Amino acid sequence: MNIQNVILGFLVEKPMSGYDIKQMMENSVSYFFDASYGAIYPALRRMEKDMLIEKEVIQQEGKPNKNLYVITPKGEKAFQDYMNSPLNSTLIRSDLLIRIFFGQYTSYDKIKEWLNIEKQKAQAQLNNLTLLNEKYPNMERHKKITLLYGIDEARFTLEWIEKELQRLTSVGK
Repeated sequence: MNIQNVILGFLVEKPMSGYDIKQMMENSVSYFFDASYGAIYPALRRMEKDMLIEKEVIQQEGKPNKNLYVITPKGEKAFQDYMNSPLNSTLIRSDLLIRIFFGQYTSYDKIKEWLNIEKQKAQAQLNNLTLLNEKYPNMERHKKITLLYGIDEARFTLEWIEKELQRLTSVGK
């Protein structure tokens, strides 16, 4: 999975601007794939150069022109090739887990602080995803599967953090 495949997946559904793509990522897949504008726009330029997408310039009155990206048949084929390719291994990158792995070089209080920060983030994510689930009860089935995964993952993270905080408290300082 790379940013190109994600962008092509969004563009299969409908033409979008770079801003629209970023908003779609933030509102749908950001809990398992996220990209900045600094990654999206260079990818769009590469994809346009590779003829996977075409750019339509929309003239706007009193505003800068809007670039709307449309997937090409070559782009649709590239997306289908991705969808039919073998799954890559799932990699989890976690600053929290790296820091805990090396936790012998810091204090229990610092680790508790990190866990509490992550607890707040996981709770916010759970609240956001639960709200999306309630707001869109008739969401397309495959999108719903990933949303429910995100909800379960946030719940797991919260439970795990609570257990670790209890263990650290029982260990003492």
